[in-house]
Amino acid sequence: MSEVFVHRLAGSKRALEACRLVERLYAAGKRVAVWVEDPGRAAVLDDYLWTFAQSSFVPHSLADAAGADGDPVVIVSGTLSNPNGSDVLVIGDGRADPAAAAWPEIHDLASGAAEAEERRAAWATAGLAARDAG
Repeated sequence: MSEVFVHRLAGSKRALEACRLVERLYAAGKRVAVWVEDPGRAAVLDDYLWTFAQSSFVPHSLADAAGADGDPVVIVSGTLSNPNGSDVLVIGDGRADPAAAAWPEIHDLASGAAEAEERRAAWATAGLAARDAG
């Protein structure tokens, strides 16, 4: 069964929080897929992962790029997929998707307490229990 963690964002910058989370997961040796609904948001996140901190390096690519299947972090947009065989999924935006159950570890971002509650309820509807990230 998948573990779902709901992260309440400290600020209003979802992309920054997503980058910090992805950096921590990558540093822990995990392969990560980051899913966003829109290709435009995927491009913004792609750029931001290269520039969000001077001391950071998170090797990644967009899912449709050549060699994406070998990268430790891949940004997926549109239909949820796992091109790099990742074991962790980060939901950058969008909604709970039952297809996410293919990942053993799921991280979902919420902008506040109300949204976090909505996200946990959506995961429950999708058949997965979600808890607040620690």
